[in-house]
Amino acid sequence: MIERRATIAIVRRHIDRRFGVDWLMTFALVAALAAIFAPSFGYSAIFILAALASVMPIENQHIASLRRLTFFSVPLFGRQLARAHAVAPTLAALALPCGYAAGAAMRGVPISPERFITAICVVTIATLVALSGTFRDGRDRALYVGLALATSISLAILDLVAGPMSPRIVGALALLVGYFALRAFGETLARYDPLP
Repeated sequence: MIERRATIAIVRRHIDRRFGVDWLMTFALVAALAAIFAPSFGYSAIFILAALASVMPIENQHIASLRRLTFFSVPLFGRQLARAHAVAPTLAALALPCGYAAGAAMRGVPISPERFITAICVVTIATLVALSGTFRDGRDRALYVGLALATSISLAILDLVAGPMSPRIVGALALLVGYFALRAFGETLARYDPLP
């Protein structure tokens, strides 16, 4: 019971009014851009841009907020902390495919459900893999960002070449990669010592 309350407190700390405003602004911006440029880009370009855009907020704002926290007062294990801290960045990343889908629909070229599922998988995996770099600096952080981009772009490429079975294949691989990404982030949190 204490663990559940601690998890909810962490999630609520990240998902506040500012989070909602940022989410809506991102959604509106992507929707406006998609309404203008949707027919001009292929899905591969969209997936690559979505992967890049979902990694950058973690690089900019989530690192500082996670590093400011002290974990000794929270009665959670690393894997529980990882799940709690992954909720807000993952939800933030979903503004990208949702905004694109809304803008493309306004333009009259709606995204297919299969491509929408792939877009969600791409941004989710990019976010989860990049989270493990939040407590690393320099080259190690750059390696995690590169791994996040490579993994999510690989899912996008697989979607483009897998044919009719692509949503199932991409979804299954995304679940597998997401599981291991959350485990790696949990191990990172379990080893993190915020004291100098």
